Amino acid sequence: MSNAAPSDTPRATRGQYDPTAIEGRWYDFWEQGGFFEADEASEREPFTVMMPPPNVTGRLHIGHALQSTIQDALTRIARMKGREALWQPGLDHAGIATQHVVEHRLREQEGQTRHDLGREAFVERVWAWKNEYGDIITRQMRRLGVSCDWSRQRFTMDEGLTRAVQEVFVKLYDEGLIYRGDYLVNWDPENQTALSDEEVDNEERDGHLWHVRYPLAGDDGPLTIATTRPETMLGDTAIAVHPEDERYQHLVGRTARLPLLGRELPIVADEHIDASFGTGALKVTPAHDESDFEIGRRHDLDSVNVMNGDGTINENGGPYEGLGRFAAREQIVNDLDEEGLLEKVEDHTAQVPVSSRSGAVIEPRISRQWFVEMESLAEPAVEAVEDGEIDFYPERWAGEYFRWMNDIRDWCISRQLWWGHRIPVWYYTDAGGEIDESKGYEVAIEQPEAGMVQETDVLDTWFSSWLWPFATLGWPDETESLEKFYPTDVLVSGYDILFFWIARMVMAGEHFTGRAPFRDIFITGMVKDEQGRWMSKSLGNGIDPLEMVDQYGADAVRFSLTVLCAQGQDIKLAPSKFEMGRNFANKIWNAFNVFGQFMEEDRIYERKRDFAELELAEQWMLTRLRDTVDAVEDDLSRYRLNEALQKIYHGFWSDYCDWYLELIKPPYGEQMSEDRIALAAWIYERLLELLHPFMPFVTEELWHRLRPRAEGDALIAAGWPEAGALDADAGRAATFAALQEMIESIRSVKSDYGVGQGQEIAASVRADGADGLAGAVRRHADYFEKMAGVTELAVGPDEEKPPASAAKVAGESEVFVPLEGMIDLDKERERLRSEIADKRSFLDGVKRKLQNEQFLNKAPAEVVERERQKRRDATDELERLRANLDDLG
Repeated sequence: MSNAAPSDTPRATRGQYDPTAIEGRWYDFWEQGGFFEADEASEREPFTVMMPPPNVTGRLHIGHALQSTIQDALTRIARMKGREALWQPGLDHAGIATQHVVEHRLREQEGQTRHDLGREAFVERVWAWKNEYGDIITRQMRRLGVSCDWSRQRFTMDEGLTRAVQEVFVKLYDEGLIYRGDYLVNWDPENQTALSDEEVDNEERDGHLWHVRYPLAGDDGPLTIATTRPETMLGDTAIAVHPEDERYQHLVGRTARLPLLGRELPIVADEHIDASFGTGALKVTPAHDESDFEIGRRHDLDSVNVMNGDGTINENGGPYEGLGRFAAREQIVNDLDEEGLLEKVEDHTAQVPVSSRSGAVIEPRISRQWFVEMESLAEPAVEAVEDGEIDFYPERWAGEYFRWMNDIRDWCISRQLWWGHRIPVWYYTDAGGEIDESKGYEVAIEQPEAGMVQETDVLDTWFSSWLWPFATLGWPDETESLEKFYPTDVLVSGYDILFFWIARMVMAGEHFTGRAPFRDIFITGMVKDEQGRWMSKSLGNGIDPLEMVDQYGADAVRFSLTVLCAQGQDIKLAPSKFEMGRNFANKIWNAFNVFGQFMEEDRIYERKRDFAELELAEQWMLTRLRDTVDAVEDDLSRYRLNEALQKIYHGFWSDYCDWYLELIKPPYGEQMSEDRIALAAWIYERLLELLHPFMPFVTEELWHRLRPRAEGDALIAAGWPEAGALDADAGRAATFAALQEMIESIRSVKSDYGVGQGQEIAASVRADGADGLAGAVRRHADYFEKMAGVTELAVGPDEEKPPASAAKVAGESEVFVPLEGMIDLDKERERLRSEIADKRSFLDGVKRKLQNEQFLNKAPAEVVERERQKRRDATDELERLRANLDDLG
C-alpha cells in the first residue's frame, strides 16, 4: 500500500470534534488504499462474515445501521488481530418488492402495466431500474464506515449466482426433493402470486360469524352452519360433522343443498371436526381452506375454485362472477337474508392471514406450484446445532430454531412473477406452439429441444439467498475463495429472518457442501422506538440513521447503537440516545490535547522509564489497561459487544481521562515532561486501538496525530492490544484504588453539601500505619489535593472524627471532612431540617396511598410498583439527610 494519509493537520485538537471534517476523507483513504480487500492467497488465518444482502429497493434504516455496525466491528477486530478478514457484501434482487416498485412507477409515469410491455421488455426495465437505483443503500452504508470488500460485491441475480441457483434446482429435482403439484397455497391477490408460510403474518381482526341455514334433502329442517367467510360457500362441496356428535349422527350419509347455488352436498363424518365451534357442523371448501383441503383428500371430495388470481369471483361463482371477494361477501349475505337463510350474525375476533409483502388478505387457493421437500434437508441442519457445529448467541434462539425445524413444512418455491430466477423447467408444445401437458416436461439449465418453452414462474427470492454463504465465493466451482473463506465464522442477523434465511442457509450449506455455513450465529435484538413500539410510517416514529449521522456523526451513531445492543434484548431508541456517542467522541478528542498540546511537530516520543520506575497512578493506569483488554476479550468471545464497549468507554473516560490525565497534567503555564508525554501517548494509542472497531473515524484521525506515520500506515491495519504484552501490578493498582475510594468519598461529601470541587478543604483519614495505607496516603497527598482540593491532610490509625464533620467509610479506612469553615453550619442545619420535613411529608403521602386497599386493587401493577419505588427512594433519602444533620452536631 502506498497511499498517503489524508491528514496533515497539527497535532493539537481544539474545540469540539467535527465529524464532517474528517469522515469522508478517511473512508476514501481506506477504500482506495485497499484496506477492506481480502486476499485468498494469504497465509493468514481467515475470518469471514456474510452481509445479509439488503434489497435493491432498500434505503438504510436503523436496523441496517445496527447490523452493519456490529458486523463491521467484528471484521475490524479480526483484521487488527492479523486475520485475513473478508466481509462479503451484496444485494438481493427482492423479487416481489422490486417488481412492485417498477410496476408502480410504470403505472404512475406511463399509465401502463407490465402486460402492456410484455415480459422481456418489462424485465429490461427492472434491470435498468436496478442499475440506476439498486445500490443506493450500499452508498449509504459507506457513510457508517463499513469496511466490507466492495471489490467482491455480489448480486443474487448476477451470472455466478444464477448458475448456482439453476444447478441447485436441477440437483434437488434429480434427488427427488423438488416436485410439482396442485396444492392449497397462500395466494396474494394483490401481487397475484403464491407465498410461503413465512411470508404470511397473522393479524387479529374484528369480524363476524354468519350462521347460515343449509336446506337438507327430505323433510328435515335446515342444518345451520357458522362461517367467517361467506364468499367461500360458493366452493362448498360437502358438510362435515364429528362422528361422535349425537346431534348430527343421523345425518351422516345424507345430503344438503348449497344455498343460493343449489349444489348437492354430501354430509360426511370426520374426526378432525371441532364440535364446539359454531354449531358443530362445518362447510367444507377444499379449494379455499387448509383444513378443508385435507378433509377433501380424506373423503375424495371435489375441489371447486371460485376465485381468480386477482381475488374476483370466477365462473364457478354463478351470479357473483366478476365481483371482488369482499363485495361478493356483502352481496351473498344480503341474498341469504332475503331468502331467509341467514339465521343470525355474531361479532367474532379471528386471526386473519395477511401478506407481509403487499398487506393484502391472503386467499387460500389451489394452484399448481413447485415445492421443495424439506424434512430430509432439515435433519442434518438440526444435528449441526445439536452437535455443536453451530452455536447460537444468545443460546435461547436455538430453541426457536429447533421448534421450527421439527415442525417444518414443504417450501413453495414458485412465484407468479417476471422478476427473478426463472425456473429451469421446459415444456413440450403442440403444433400451435401451446404447452402440451400430456407430453410432460424436462428439467434442464439449457433448452433441451427446439420448440420447448420455459416455465414462466420464477423462484422465491430466498431460493437464491439461501445459497449466499458459498455461492458468493464461487460455488459450484472449487475456487480459492471458497477454500479459503468457507465455512464462515459468524452470521449476524435479527431474529426476524431466523426461519426465512438463517435456517435455510444451514440446510443448504449442509446439503451442498457437507459443512455448516457458519460456526456462530449472533442474533441481535430489533430496534424499536422508546416506547417499545415497532417503527412504522403510520406511527411516524421512524429514525433515519443518515439524519442521525448528519447530526451526531457516524462514530456517535455506531457507539450508541452498539452500547444499547444488549444480547437478547430489543433496543428502545430515541434520537437523544445518540448524544452519548457524540459526547464520548468529544471527550477522547479533547483528551488528546491534555498532552498533545506539548508535543512538537514531526517528533516521536518514546517511553524511557521501566514499569518499576513509574509513579503509582501510572502503574495503576497500565494495570487498568491490561485488565480492560482482558475483560474486553472475554466479552467479545461471547459476542457481548455492548459490554465490551462499555468497558472501553469506562477505561477511556473514567480511568484515563478523569483520573490518570488529571493527575499527570502540569499546573497551568508549566510544561509536561517528555517521558510523561510519551507514556500518556502510548496508553492513548492502545485505547484508540481498542476503540477503533466501534468508532473508526475519530480514532483513525487521532492515531495519525500521535506521531509521524510511514506512508500507507493506518490504524485500521494496526495490531490489536494483547493483555499478556502489557505491564501490570495488581498490588500497586489495589493501593491506588484504595486512595481513589478515599478521594471519591471526600468529593461525595463536598457534593452533598453543595461545595464546589475546587474549594480547598481539610480532611483526615483513619488508616493503617506507615507501611500500610497510611503511608501511601502520605506519599501521595498531592493526589488528594489535585482531585479533591484537600490542602490539609492528616492520616493515621488513631485519627478521631472531628466535631461537626462528615464521615465516610472507604474500604477498610474511614474519611473525615470537617464542615466548620467549609459551610455555614447554622444555615446548613436549617436547610437540612426543612428538607427532612418536606421529605417526611412526601413519604407519609406515599405510605397512605399504599395503605389504600382500593388503590392497590384497582391501579395497574406498574403504577403500584412505581409508588413502592417512591417509598424506597424517599426512605433512603430521608436516612441520608438525617445522617448529614447528625454530622453537624
